[in-house]
Amino acid sequence: MDYSRQLAQRGDQARANLVAALRECGELADAVETFDGEELLEVIAHLDGLRFVMAESGQLLAGVVRALIEDR
Repeated sequence: MDYSRQLAQRGDQARANLVAALRECGELADAVETFDGEELLEVIAHLDGLRFVMAESGQLLAGVVRALIEDR
């Protein structure tokens, strides 16, 4: 598999992960607004995990986009 195709696949996966995490964050907004106690702590812990996924996927996607722009 050539470098450009592999790079594009990595970018596609990073984009999909980022979109999924962003959608999940939106869905958790109501939980943050209404939950208390243990349930709220669970939601906050889950959001921390999503934050990691978003940061990692966003950085990877940005790198792929930059590389693809440079290849033009």
